[in-house]
Amino acid sequence: MTGALIVFAREPFAGKVKTRLAADIGGHRAADIYAQLLSRTLDLVERSQFRMRYMFVADTDETDYFAARLVAKTWQIRTQCQGDIGQRMHHAIESVLPHHDFVVLIGSDIADCEIADLDQAWTSLSDAINTAVVGPSVDGGYWLIGLREPQANIFHDMPWSTGRVFRTTVSRMEELGLEVCCLAPRHDIDVVEDLRHLA
Repeated sequence: MTGALIVFAREPFAGKVKTRLAADIGGHRAADIYAQLLSRTLDLVERSQFRMRYMFVADTDETDYFAARLVAKTWQIRTQCQGDIGQRMHHAIESVLPHHDFVVLIGSDIADCEIADLDQAWTSLSDAINTAVVGPSVDGGYWLIGLREPQANIFHDMPWSTGRVFRTTVSRMEELGLEVCCLAPRHDIDVVEDLRHLA
């Protein structure tokens, strides 16, 4: 099986990342926290069994930052398309899937995800053709999604940034006849109250 892992990330530049958190603690401190989360995410990915890795950056001018930090032989760097988060995730998955049996996409700001989560996603997608994987976040969204085929319906007209995203996503997957594997809930860091979950 060939599985690929996509990371959505931004350059940790003050004023561009974690703006809700920055409103309470300042842009530079918020960027420092995001840089730590990003570093932790990349370390987990590089120690996982995913050998094909794609970094999808938010803006083209962030490419150089990641090119200087990632090993070119094990990462491909691409730019996210325009549109809402659903359009960007669907485009990334759709562009990578033709080259692999399955794709897992994760964010870069999760405080407590583990290699075991990535391994579980790999195993679930390897074992059954009609499977999807979702890693719920505690705020009602999700931090990981894994698919074997592009599924535009899962991303279209979704109530993003609400507590209904995870439930709606699972419901849509089940309507498509997919067997859904749900991972352990994890914490993303968006507001100052989330900082207590940082290791």
